Amino acid sequence: MNNGNPSRVGRRRRRTGSQQGGSSGHRRAGARSSGYSGKRRAAGAAAVAIPLPGKLDDLELNKLHLAVAGAVGLVIAIGVTIVLGNLPDGGAGGADQEDAAYLYAGGQALPDDFADQHPSLVEQINAELEARYGLTPEALYDEASRPDGLRVVLTLDQTLQEAAEKTSGEAGVVAVEPGTGAVRCYYGAEGATGTDQVGAASPHPPSSVFDMITAATALEAGASIESWWSDQDDDVTLAAAVQESRTGAMDAVALKYGVETVLETAKSMGLNTIADGQGTVYDLDTGEYGGLNAADFGTYPVSVVDMASVYATIAADGLQAETHFIERVIDSGDEAIPAEQEIATNQALAETTAQDLQFLGLGEAQAIEDRDFFGAGADYHGETTQAWFVGAIPQLSVAAWANGQAAADGGVSLWRNVIDTAIEANDYEAEQLPGASGEGEDLTDDIVGDDGQIDPDSAYCEANPDAEGCDGASSSPSASDSPSPDDTTEEPEPDPDPTSSEPEPEPSDSSEPDPEPSTTEECNWPFC
Repeated sequence: MNNGNPSRVGRRRRRTGSQQGGSSGHRRAGARSSGYSGKRRAAGAAAVAIPLPGKLDDLELNKLHLAVAGAVGLVIAIGVTIVLGNLPDGGAGGADQEDAAYLYAGGQALPDDFADQHPSLVEQINAELEARYGLTPEALYDEASRPDGLRVVLTLDQTLQEAAEKTSGEAGVVAVEPGTGAVRCYYGAEGATGTDQVGAASPHPPSSVFDMITAATALEAGASIESWWSDQDDDVTLAAAVQESRTGAMDAVALKYGVETVLETAKSMGLNTIADGQGTVYDLDTGEYGGLNAADFGTYPVSVVDMASVYATIAADGLQAETHFIERVIDSGDEAIPAEQEIATNQALAETTAQDLQFLGLGEAQAIEDRDFFGAGADYHGETTQAWFVGAIPQLSVAAWANGQAAADGGVSLWRNVIDTAIEANDYEAEQLPGASGEGEDLTDDIVGDDGQIDPDSAYCEANPDAEGCDGASSSPSASDSPSPDDTTEEPEPDPDPTSSEPEPEPSDSSEPDPEPSTTEECNWPFC
């Protein structure tokens, strides 16, 4: 197996499938539940309809892989000049903290119009403040009325946030730190569009960027990346299915393990909600997924922030951490206030599973300064065009989504803008991803017919001509190729010296000892 950096080009595909409405216990997009459990609260008090740009029948997907030639140009397409500086360490006692109710991770005050431009984000921050610290905004600093009030130091990095906010059009991008769940930038064009495009209130069909979750389900169940799956008239390995965006094969994987198992895997990796085609949002904590079909996962909308969290889990070798916006709360003397609820983490995936997923999405190392990264992308073509790119380096996971004119570069330029800014500002060291683990079983169940045989003309049998099930190949050499008593009578020439000491005389003719030596000592028929 080649565990290096493969250069892959995905093929365009179309995804179709039935989508049914939700059952009781589910909420519509935009509805909010109380409390904080590491989830993002939806924006606005009123229900917000999920914008699905076109019929699901019109969905066409494309697996994107970065190429060296276009990488620099994609960044230039942003049209942004970014002034880079070193990021502060973000810990208590780091940079001096300014006097303001909300601060960036480095201690700088947020812009005066931040709440106007990001009302949904501020709402999520305040929900986390109450759930984790038992505090409300009324306890925070105010120059006139509460000069000794508390200040909230956010996880948002000013450099990354400002870079993300240079995004134009209907688009959004989120960066999550693997292993900690800290949201380093969060931009959903809310001020420009009136809707938070990256939050739970406005999910989008993920298409092939969801394939990592489906593949994780198979790997966690014991399959290897070299397991084989039916892709309509073709057979492919799990590795090829992910790397080439093979819709039929990925659907076959989901069907084998079922809706509940796939979504349990998704939840453990950081996906909090998923919507069906009618806009019903399923909270994965409830464990109720009645309206979903295993073959349609790529069409069910999910949030951009959740997908950034899912890929952060992969980048962190399977360790999942709740996404959060608050680094700490400090008093007037810059002393940290203890949180009542800490950020939860869990080992969502085996390290070998995460290692294999990193390999499946491995991109060309030359694309970003000779460093390994993994990712996946997709296009959605309907009444409007949407595009995704979600990917990570070991230090940062970034999910980018764009619609309409902003989707022309497939979401890649938004992703590169944030990743490149973070690499330069943080001086991230290039880390080599380990390659495939080699663990798991090379399953073939999905390509075996009802008769127990595999199509001898299939890719599997071409690659494994001697494998069991490939047109009787399991019987090794056929009987026609093996010596038989009748055949041996035609070859009296070899070895005139008798082997009568062998107590296995041929029953054909005891008066003719010569044919016996043709059944040699090395041959254990029928495996000659």
